[in-house]
Amino acid sequence: VSTYIFLISVFLPNTEPLTLDRFFNVAHSLIDDCQKREGVTDEHIVRLVEEYPPENMHTYGNEVITFRVIERKPGMMNAKGTGRPHRKATFSHQEVRPDLANKVITVESRPVDHVIEFNCWATSNKLANRRAIWLEKLFINSAFAFEVKGAERFFWKERLSDNYITINGQRIFSRPIRFFLRFREFDAKAYSIIRQILIDLNILNK
Repeated sequence: VSTYIFLISVFLPNTEPLTLDRFFNVAHSLIDDCQKREGVTDEHIVRLVEEYPPENMHTYGNEVITFRVIERKPGMMNAKGTGRPHRKATFSHQEVRPDLANKVITVESRPVDHVIEFNCWATSNKLANRRAIWLEKLFINSAFAFEVKGAERFFWKERLSDNYITINGQRIFSRPIRFFLRFREFDAKAYSIIRQILIDLNILNK
C-alpha cells in the first residue's frame, strides 16, 4: 500500500473539508460581520483572538472574545451520540485520476466531536454579560453557516459560571460559553489498480 500526502480537498466532491482552523475563521467572520452590520466602527469592533486568558487586555480595549478547544474525540456511532465511539475511518468513495497512473484513490472519513469554548472578557460585569448573550444568539441563529461549511452538528451546549481574573491590578470579567461541533475528517490512500481489482474480486481475502 502506498500512502501519499494529499491535498485532500482535491478528492472531495464539490466541497472543502471543515477543519478547526476553518471553523474559527468562520466564527471570526460572523463576529466581525455582525458588528459591522450593527454600525460598529473598525476601531471599536470586539475581536476574536486565540490568546487565553487575554493577558494583554490593554491592547484589546474594554472587550475581547477568546476561544479554546475543551474536548476533541471520536464521534459516537449512533445519531444520539450515546453509542460506541467511531474510532476507525470508513469508506467514503474512490477515484481514478489520470495524473496518478495505475493508482486508485480510496477516500475514508470519520466523525470527530468537539466541545469549543468561547469566552467573553470585559472590564465590567455589564459588558461581559451583554456580550455573552449577544454571542449566544449570534451563533445559535447562524448555525447554518457552520453547517454550510461542513459541520454535521453544531449547537449551543452551555454557559458556565461567571468568573474574573486580575491582570496588573485590574479585574477582567469572563463569561465562558461552550458549543458542540461535529465534522468529518478525511484521509486519502493510493493503491495500485491491480491490487484493488484483486480486492474487489475477493482474491486477497481467500
